[in-house]
Amino acid sequence: MTRNTMCRDCGSKELVQFLDLSDQPPANAFIRPEQIGSEHFYPLKAYVCATCQLVQLVDIVDLNELFQNYVYLTAGAGPTTPAHFIDYAERVIARYALDENAFIVELGSNDGLLLGAFQKRGRKNILGIDPAENIARIANSRGIPTVAKPWSEDIAHEISGEHGQADVIIGNNVVAHINDHHDLVRGIKALLKPSGVFIFEAPYLIDMFENLSYDTIYHEHLSCLSLRPVKRMFESLGLEVFDMKVKSVQGVSMRVFVGWPGAHRISNRVEEFVNKEEGMNLNLVDSYHNLAKRVERRREKFVGLLASLKNKGKRIAGYGAPAKGNTMLNYAKIGPETLEYLTEDLPTKIGLLSPGVHIPVRSIADARNDPPDYFLMLAWNYAGAILEKEKAMRERGTKFIIPVGGYLKVI
Repeated sequence: MTRNTMCRDCGSKELVQFLDLSDQPPANAFIRPEQIGSEHFYPLKAYVCATCQLVQLVDIVDLNELFQNYVYLTAGAGPTTPAHFIDYAERVIARYALDENAFIVELGSNDGLLLGAFQKRGRKNILGIDPAENIARIANSRGIPTVAKPWSEDIAHEISGEHGQADVIIGNNVVAHINDHHDLVRGIKALLKPSGVFIFEAPYLIDMFENLSYDTIYHEHLSCLSLRPVKRMFESLGLEVFDMKVKSVQGVSMRVFVGWPGAHRISNRVEEFVNKEEGMNLNLVDSYHNLAKRVERRREKFVGLLASLKNKGKRIAGYGAPAKGNTMLNYAKIGPETLEYLTEDLPTKIGLLSPGVHIPVRSIADARNDPPDYFLMLAWNYAGAILEKEKAMRERGTKFIIPVGGYLKVI
Protein backbone atom coordinates (compact mmCIF):
# COMPACT_ATOMS: atom_id res chain seq x y z
CA MET A 1 0.00 0.00 0.00
CA THR A 2 1.14 3.52 -0.77
CA ARG A 3 -0.21 6.81 0.52
CA ASN A 4 -0.87 9.98 -1.46
CA THR A 5 0.02 13.29 0.15
CA MET A 6 -1.34 15.48 -2.66
CA CYS A 7 -4.62 15.70 -4.57
CA ARG A 8 -4.42 13.50 -7.67
CA ASP A 9 -6.09 16.21 -9.77
CA CYS A 10 -4.77 19.62 -8.69
CA GLY A 11 -1.70 18.72 -6.58
CA SER A 12 -2.92 20.51 -3.45
CA LYS A 13 -1.80 19.17 -0.06
CA GLU A 14 -5.01 20.41 1.58
CA LEU A 15 -6.71 17.02 1.85
CA VAL A 16 -9.37 16.87 4.56
CA GLN A 17 -10.58 13.52 5.93
CA PHE A 18 -14.34 13.47 6.43
CA LEU A 19 -15.41 9.81 6.52
CA ASP A 20 -13.77 6.74 8.09
CA LEU A 21 -15.35 3.45 6.97
CA SER A 22 -12.84 1.44 9.08
CA ASP A 23 -10.07 -0.88 7.90
CA GLN A 24 -11.44 -3.22 5.23
CA PRO A 25 -10.17 -5.85 2.79
CA PRO A 26 -10.51 -5.15 -0.94
CA ALA A 27 -14.22 -5.34 -1.74
CA ASN A 28 -13.93 -7.98 -4.48
CA ALA A 29 -11.46 -10.18 -2.57
CA PHE A 30 -13.81 -13.10 -1.87
CA ILE A 31 -12.05 -15.99 -0.15
CA ARG A 32 -12.25 -19.73 0.40
CA PRO A 33 -12.92 -20.92 3.98
CA GLU A 34 -9.31 -22.05 4.43
CA GLN A 35 -8.12 -18.49 3.70
CA ILE A 36 -9.76 -17.01 6.81
CA GLY A 37 -7.05 -15.24 8.80
CA SER A 38 -4.88 -14.45 5.77
CA GLU A 39 -6.73 -11.39 4.46
CA HIS A 40 -5.16 -7.94 4.26
CA PHE A 41 -7.09 -4.99 5.67
CA TYR A 42 -6.45 -1.40 4.61
CA PRO A 43 -7.78 1.99 5.75
CA LEU A 44 -10.93 3.02 3.89
CA LYS A 45 -11.12 6.75 4.54
CA ALA A 46 -12.59 9.42 2.27
CA TYR A 47 -10.93 12.82 1.86
CA VAL A 48 -11.98 15.96 0.05
CA CYS A 49 -9.48 18.34 -1.53
CA ALA A 50 -10.06 21.77 -0.01
CA THR A 51 -8.77 23.36 -3.23
CA CYS A 52 -10.63 21.58 -6.06
CA GLN A 53 -13.15 19.47 -4.06
CA LEU A 54 -12.23 16.13 -5.59
CA VAL A 55 -13.35 13.38 -3.19
CA GLN A 56 -10.69 10.70 -3.04
CA LEU A 57 -8.91 7.94 -1.17
CA VAL A 58 -5.29 8.52 -0.26
CA ASP A 59 -4.47 4.96 0.87
CA ILE A 60 -3.74 3.13 -2.37
CA VAL A 61 -3.84 -0.68 -2.47
CA ASP A 62 -1.47 -2.31 -4.96
CA LEU A 63 -3.11 -3.07 -8.33
CA ASN A 64 -1.86 -6.65 -8.29
CA GLU A 65 -3.76 -7.33 -5.08
CA LEU A 66 -6.94 -5.71 -6.38
CA PHE A 67 -7.05 -7.38 -9.78
CA GLN A 68 -5.31 -10.72 -9.36
CA ASN A 69 -7.98 -13.45 -9.70
CA TYR A 70 -10.63 -10.76 -10.12
CA VAL A 71 -14.21 -12.03 -9.68
CA TYR A 72 -16.33 -9.21 -11.18
CA LEU A 73 -17.80 -9.83 -14.65
CA THR A 74 -19.76 -7.12 -16.47
CA ALA A 75 -22.06 -9.72 -18.05
CA GLY A 76 -23.21 -10.81 -14.59
CA ALA A 77 -23.31 -7.38 -12.99
CA GLY A 78 -27.08 -7.05 -13.01
CA PRO A 79 -30.25 -7.65 -15.00
CA THR A 80 -30.22 -4.26 -16.73
CA THR A 81 -26.52 -4.14 -17.70
CA PRO A 82 -26.70 -5.82 -21.16
CA ALA A 83 -29.57 -3.55 -22.27
CA HIS A 84 -27.68 -0.51 -21.00
CA PHE A 85 -24.62 -1.39 -23.07
CA ILE A 86 -26.66 -2.11 -26.21
CA ASP A 87 -28.28 1.32 -25.90
CA TYR A 88 -24.86 2.85 -25.14
CA ALA A 89 -23.27 1.41 -28.30
CA GLU A 90 -26.18 2.40 -30.52
CA ARG A 91 -26.18 5.97 -29.23
CA VAL A 92 -22.43 6.40 -29.70
CA ILE A 93 -22.56 4.99 -33.25
CA ALA A 94 -25.42 7.32 -34.17
CA ARG A 95 -24.14 10.48 -32.46
CA TYR A 96 -20.66 10.27 -33.97
CA ALA A 97 -21.66 8.66 -37.30
CA LEU A 98 -19.16 5.84 -36.77
CA ASP A 99 -18.57 3.83 -39.93
CA GLU A 100 -17.33 0.24 -40.04
CA ASN A 101 -13.69 1.36 -39.97
CA ALA A 102 -13.99 3.45 -36.80
CA PHE A 103 -11.44 2.44 -34.16
CA ILE A 104 -13.09 2.01 -30.76
CA VAL A 105 -11.02 1.44 -27.62
CA GLU A 106 -12.38 0.65 -24.16
CA LEU A 107 -10.41 1.10 -20.95
CA GLY A 108 -11.32 -1.33 -18.19
CA SER A 109 -13.20 -3.42 -20.75
CA ASN A 110 -13.67 -6.41 -18.43
CA ASP A 111 -15.28 -9.35 -20.28
CA GLY A 112 -15.95 -7.26 -23.39
CA LEU A 113 -19.72 -6.90 -23.06
CA LEU A 114 -19.83 -3.31 -24.35
CA LEU A 115 -17.29 -3.87 -27.13
CA GLY A 116 -19.31 -6.92 -28.13
CA ALA A 117 -22.33 -4.66 -28.61
CA PHE A 118 -20.30 -2.54 -31.05
CA GLN A 119 -19.00 -5.67 -32.76
CA LYS A 120 -22.49 -7.05 -33.33
CA ARG A 121 -23.41 -3.76 -34.99
CA GLY A 122 -20.67 -4.07 -37.57
CA ARG A 123 -18.00 -2.02 -35.77
CA LYS A 124 -15.34 -4.68 -35.53
CA ASN A 125 -12.25 -2.47 -35.24
CA ILE A 126 -12.28 -2.69 -31.44
CA LEU A 127 -9.74 -3.15 -28.66
CA GLY A 128 -10.13 -3.64 -24.93
CA ILE A 129 -7.62 -2.78 -22.19
CA ASP A 130 -8.05 -4.40 -18.77
CA PRO A 131 -5.65 -4.98 -15.85
CA ALA A 132 -7.20 -8.33 -14.79
CA GLU A 133 -5.46 -11.12 -16.72
CA ASN A 134 -8.09 -13.76 -15.92
CA ILE A 135 -10.92 -11.50 -17.15
CA ALA A 136 -8.97 -10.48 -20.28
CA ARG A 137 -8.62 -14.18 -21.12
CA ILE A 138 -12.40 -14.54 -20.97
CA ALA A 139 -12.87 -11.55 -23.29
CA ASN A 140 -10.33 -12.87 -25.80
CA SER A 141 -11.99 -16.29 -25.75
CA ARG A 142 -15.23 -14.55 -26.75
CA GLY A 143 -13.60 -12.88 -29.73
CA ILE A 144 -13.06 -9.46 -28.12
CA PRO A 145 -9.39 -8.51 -28.63
CA THR A 146 -8.14 -7.44 -25.20
CA VAL A 147 -4.76 -6.40 -23.83
CA ALA A 148 -4.19 -7.48 -20.21
CA LYS A 149 -2.47 -4.36 -18.91
CA PRO A 150 -3.45 -1.35 -16.80
CA TRP A 151 -4.04 1.86 -18.76
CA SER A 152 -1.10 4.24 -19.01
CA GLU A 153 0.46 6.76 -21.36
CA ASP A 154 2.97 4.11 -22.42
CA ILE A 155 0.29 1.60 -23.45
CA ALA A 156 -1.52 4.40 -25.31
CA HIS A 157 1.58 5.07 -27.42
CA GLU A 158 1.95 1.34 -28.10
CA ILE A 159 -1.64 1.08 -29.32
CA SER A 160 -1.41 4.23 -31.41
CA GLY A 161 1.78 2.98 -33.06
CA GLU A 162 0.25 -0.39 -33.88
CA HIS A 163 -3.37 0.50 -34.69
CA GLY A 164 -3.47 4.25 -35.27
CA GLN A 165 -5.46 6.78 -33.28
CA ALA A 166 -8.93 6.10 -31.90
CA ASP A 167 -12.21 7.63 -33.00
CA VAL A 168 -13.78 6.78 -29.64
CA ILE A 169 -12.22 5.89 -26.30
CA ILE A 170 -14.61 4.64 -23.62
CA GLY A 171 -13.99 4.19 -19.91
CA ASN A 172 -16.90 2.88 -17.85
CA ASN A 173 -16.25 2.80 -14.11
CA VAL A 174 -12.55 3.18 -14.79
CA VAL A 175 -11.59 6.86 -14.29
CA ALA A 176 -12.54 6.55 -10.62
CA HIS A 177 -10.23 3.50 -10.39
CA ILE A 178 -7.09 5.26 -11.64
CA ASN A 179 -4.68 6.85 -9.18
CA ASP A 180 -2.66 8.97 -11.63
CA HIS A 181 -5.25 11.10 -13.44
CA HIS A 182 -2.54 13.08 -15.20
CA ASP A 183 -1.12 9.90 -16.75
CA LEU A 184 -4.67 8.89 -17.69
CA VAL A 185 -5.18 12.14 -19.61
CA ARG A 186 -1.76 12.04 -21.25
CA GLY A 187 -2.66 8.58 -22.53
CA ILE A 188 -6.01 9.79 -23.86
CA LYS A 189 -4.25 12.63 -25.68
CA ALA A 190 -1.73 10.21 -27.20
CA LEU A 191 -4.44 7.93 -28.60
CA LEU A 192 -7.38 10.21 -29.44
CA LYS A 193 -7.90 11.56 -32.97
CA PRO A 194 -8.32 15.35 -33.31
CA SER A 195 -12.03 14.77 -33.97
CA GLY A 196 -12.33 11.92 -31.47
CA VAL A 197 -14.21 11.66 -28.20
CA PHE A 198 -13.42 10.16 -24.80
CA ILE A 199 -16.58 9.05 -23.00
CA PHE A 200 -16.57 7.81 -19.43
CA GLU A 201 -19.12 6.79 -16.84
CA ALA A 202 -18.67 6.85 -13.08
CA PRO A 203 -20.88 6.96 -9.99
CA TYR A 204 -21.99 10.57 -9.55
CA LEU A 205 -21.09 12.13 -6.19
CA ILE A 206 -24.47 13.87 -6.06
CA ASP A 207 -26.06 10.44 -5.53
CA MET A 208 -24.07 10.01 -2.33
CA PHE A 209 -25.47 13.27 -0.99
CA GLU A 210 -29.03 12.59 -2.12
CA ASN A 211 -29.30 8.85 -1.37
CA LEU A 212 -26.44 8.14 1.07
CA SER A 213 -24.84 5.68 -1.36
CA TYR A 214 -21.60 5.71 0.65
CA ASP A 215 -21.07 2.04 -0.24
CA THR A 216 -19.74 3.14 -3.63
CA ILE A 217 -16.56 3.96 -1.69
CA TYR A 218 -14.13 1.03 -1.75
CA HIS A 219 -10.45 0.52 -2.47
CA GLU A 220 -10.92 0.16 -6.24
CA HIS A 221 -12.81 3.47 -6.37
CA LEU A 222 -9.99 5.91 -5.70
CA SER A 223 -12.13 8.95 -6.53
CA CYS A 224 -15.80 9.87 -6.14
CA LEU A 225 -16.42 12.12 -9.10
CA SER A 226 -18.39 15.29 -9.67
CA LEU A 227 -18.24 17.54 -12.73
CA ARG A 228 -16.53 20.64 -11.26
CA PRO A 229 -13.17 19.03 -10.38
CA VAL A 230 -13.31 16.73 -13.41
CA LYS A 231 -13.86 19.66 -15.79
CA ARG A 232 -11.07 21.66 -14.17
CA MET A 233 -8.65 18.73 -14.34
CA PHE A 234 -9.21 18.00 -18.04
CA GLU A 235 -8.95 21.68 -18.94
CA SER A 236 -5.68 22.05 -17.03
CA LEU A 237 -4.21 19.20 -19.08
CA GLY A 238 -5.37 20.38 -22.50
CA LEU A 239 -8.71 18.63 -23.10
CA GLU A 240 -12.28 19.91 -22.83
CA VAL A 241 -15.48 18.55 -21.28
CA PHE A 242 -18.20 19.33 -23.81
CA ASP A 243 -21.20 17.38 -22.55
CA MET A 244 -22.53 15.40 -19.61
CA LYS A 245 -25.59 13.28 -19.00
CA VAL A 246 -26.90 11.49 -15.92
CA LYS A 247 -27.79 7.82 -16.31
CA SER A 248 -29.72 5.53 -13.97
CA VAL A 249 -27.16 2.75 -13.99
CA GLN A 250 -25.16 1.51 -11.00
CA GLY A 251 -27.32 3.89 -8.98
CA VAL A 252 -26.85 7.34 -10.52
CA SER A 253 -23.92 7.66 -12.92
CA MET A 254 -22.43 10.58 -14.78
CA ARG A 255 -21.62 10.07 -18.46
CA VAL A 256 -19.01 12.66 -19.43
CA PHE A 257 -17.89 13.56 -22.97
CA VAL A 258 -14.36 14.90 -23.48
CA GLY A 259 -12.56 16.07 -26.62
CA TRP A 260 -9.88 18.38 -27.93
CA PRO A 261 -10.62 22.09 -27.36
CA GLY A 262 -12.96 23.43 -30.01
CA ALA A 263 -13.58 20.05 -31.65
CA HIS A 264 -17.13 19.70 -30.32
CA ARG A 265 -19.91 22.13 -29.47
CA ILE A 266 -20.17 22.61 -25.70
CA SER A 267 -23.61 21.62 -24.41
CA ASN A 268 -25.53 23.86 -22.03
CA ARG A 269 -25.72 20.84 -19.74
CA VAL A 270 -22.11 21.36 -18.66
CA GLU A 271 -22.84 24.72 -17.05
CA GLU A 272 -26.16 23.44 -15.68
CA PHE A 273 -24.52 20.55 -13.82
CA VAL A 274 -21.72 22.77 -12.48
CA ASN A 275 -24.35 25.19 -11.18
CA LYS A 276 -26.31 22.34 -9.60
CA GLU A 277 -23.23 21.10 -7.75
CA GLU A 278 -22.46 24.59 -6.47
CA GLY A 279 -26.11 24.96 -5.44
CA MET A 280 -25.69 21.81 -3.31
CA ASN A 281 -22.58 23.38 -1.71
CA LEU A 282 -20.26 20.66 -3.00
CA ASN A 283 -17.57 23.34 -3.06
CA LEU A 284 -17.69 23.65 0.77
CA VAL A 285 -15.74 21.28 3.04
CA ASP A 286 -18.42 21.51 5.74
CA SER A 287 -20.86 19.78 3.38
CA TYR A 288 -18.71 16.65 3.50
CA HIS A 289 -18.51 16.59 7.29
CA ASN A 290 -22.31 16.87 7.37
CA LEU A 291 -22.55 13.98 4.90
CA ALA A 292 -20.40 11.83 7.19
CA LYS A 293 -22.74 12.49 10.12
CA ARG A 294 -25.71 11.38 8.01
CA VAL A 295 -23.85 8.21 7.00
CA GLU A 296 -23.12 7.38 10.65
CA ARG A 297 -26.78 7.89 11.59
CA ARG A 298 -27.87 5.65 8.72
CA ARG A 299 -25.51 2.91 9.88
CA GLU A 300 -26.97 3.06 13.40
CA LYS A 301 -30.55 2.79 12.09
CA PHE A 302 -29.61 0.03 9.69
CA VAL A 303 -27.84 -2.07 12.34
CA GLY A 304 -30.70 -1.44 14.77
CA LEU A 305 -33.30 -2.67 12.27
CA LEU A 306 -31.41 -5.90 11.58
CA ALA A 307 -30.85 -6.53 15.31
CA SER A 308 -34.55 -6.00 15.99
CA LEU A 309 -35.53 -8.49 13.29
CA LYS A 310 -33.06 -11.10 14.59
CA ASN A 311 -34.39 -10.65 18.12
CA LYS A 312 -37.83 -11.49 16.75
CA GLY A 313 -36.46 -14.73 15.30
CA LYS A 314 -36.52 -13.59 11.68
CA ARG A 315 -34.18 -15.09 9.10
CA ILE A 316 -32.22 -12.53 7.05
CA ALA A 317 -29.96 -12.93 4.02
CA GLY A 318 -28.30 -10.57 1.57
CA TYR A 319 -29.53 -10.23 -2.00
CA GLY A 320 -26.48 -9.86 -4.21
CA ALA A 321 -22.80 -9.91 -3.33
CA PRO A 322 -21.54 -6.73 -5.03
CA ALA A 323 -18.39 -4.88 -4.02
CA LYS A 324 -20.47 -2.02 -2.65
CA GLY A 325 -22.30 -4.43 -0.37
CA ASN A 326 -19.03 -5.50 1.20
CA THR A 327 -18.24 -1.88 2.08
CA MET A 328 -21.57 -1.64 3.86
CA LEU A 329 -21.25 -4.97 5.68
CA ASN A 330 -17.70 -4.35 6.88
CA TYR A 331 -18.48 -0.79 7.99
CA ALA A 332 -21.48 -2.03 10.00
CA LYS A 333 -19.66 -5.20 11.19
CA ILE A 334 -22.47 -7.44 9.92
CA GLY A 335 -21.47 -11.09 9.53
CA PRO A 336 -23.05 -14.56 9.23
CA GLU A 337 -24.56 -14.28 12.71
CA THR A 338 -26.92 -11.69 11.15
CA LEU A 339 -27.06 -12.59 7.44
CA GLU A 340 -27.22 -16.34 6.82
CA TYR A 341 -25.91 -16.04 3.27
CA LEU A 342 -25.56 -13.77 0.24
CA THR A 343 -27.08 -14.63 -3.13
CA GLU A 344 -25.26 -14.25 -6.42
CA ASP A 345 -25.60 -15.04 -10.13
CA LEU A 346 -21.86 -14.92 -10.84
CA PRO A 347 -20.31 -18.41 -10.65
CA THR A 348 -16.95 -16.78 -9.80
CA LYS A 349 -18.36 -15.82 -6.37
CA ILE A 350 -20.66 -18.75 -5.52
CA GLY A 351 -19.19 -21.04 -2.86
CA LEU A 352 -16.83 -18.39 -1.52
CA LEU A 353 -17.00 -16.19 1.58
CA SER A 354 -17.47 -12.43 1.44
CA PRO A 355 -14.33 -10.45 2.29
CA GLY A 356 -13.86 -9.38 5.88
CA VAL A 357 -17.09 -10.61 7.44
CA HIS A 358 -17.10 -14.09 5.82
CA ILE A 359 -20.74 -14.55 4.83
CA PRO A 360 -21.18 -17.59 2.53
CA VAL A 361 -22.27 -16.91 -1.05
CA ARG A 362 -25.00 -19.11 -2.51
CA SER A 363 -26.70 -19.18 -5.88
CA ILE A 364 -29.98 -17.36 -6.30
CA ALA A 365 -31.59 -20.68 -7.27
CA ASP A 366 -30.62 -22.10 -3.86
CA ALA A 367 -31.97 -18.99 -2.14
CA ARG A 368 -35.34 -19.36 -3.86
CA ASN A 369 -35.57 -22.90 -2.50
CA ASP A 370 -34.73 -21.69 1.01
CA PRO A 371 -35.94 -18.08 1.19
CA PRO A 372 -35.45 -16.01 4.35
CA ASP A 373 -38.03 -13.75 5.95
CA TYR A 374 -36.05 -10.71 4.82
CA PHE A 375 -33.49 -9.96 2.13
CA LEU A 376 -31.12 -7.06 2.62
CA MET A 377 -30.88 -5.61 -0.90
CA LEU A 378 -27.12 -5.16 -1.30
CA ALA A 379 -27.51 -4.84 -5.08
CA TRP A 380 -29.84 -1.88 -4.48
CA ASN A 381 -28.95 -0.26 -7.79
CA TYR A 382 -31.03 -2.98 -9.48
CA ALA A 383 -33.86 -2.87 -6.94
CA GLY A 384 -36.68 -2.40 -9.46
CA ALA A 385 -35.61 -5.29 -11.66
CA ILE A 386 -34.92 -7.55 -8.67
CA LEU A 387 -38.28 -6.88 -7.03
CA GLU A 388 -39.99 -7.79 -10.30
CA LYS A 389 -37.85 -10.89 -10.82
CA GLU A 390 -38.52 -12.14 -7.27
CA LYS A 391 -42.25 -11.50 -7.37
CA ALA A 392 -43.02 -15.12 -6.47
CA MET A 393 -40.81 -14.98 -3.37
CA ARG A 394 -42.43 -11.74 -2.29
CA GLU A 395 -45.89 -13.24 -2.73
CA ARG A 396 -44.83 -16.04 -0.36
CA GLY A 397 -43.95 -13.43 2.28
CA THR A 398 -40.26 -12.55 1.83
CA LYS A 399 -39.63 -8.84 2.31
CA PHE A 400 -36.77 -6.70 0.97
CA ILE A 401 -34.85 -4.05 2.92
CA ILE A 402 -33.51 -1.20 0.75
CA PRO A 403 -30.55 0.30 2.68
CA VAL A 404 -29.97 3.47 0.64
CA GLY A 405 -32.20 6.37 -0.30
CA GLY A 406 -33.83 9.10 1.72
CA TYR A 407 -34.84 6.57 4.37
CA LEU A 408 -34.63 2.83 5.10
CA LYS A 409 -37.36 1.05 3.17
CA VAL A 410 -38.90 -2.37 3.78
CA ILE A 411 -40.87 -3.65 0.79
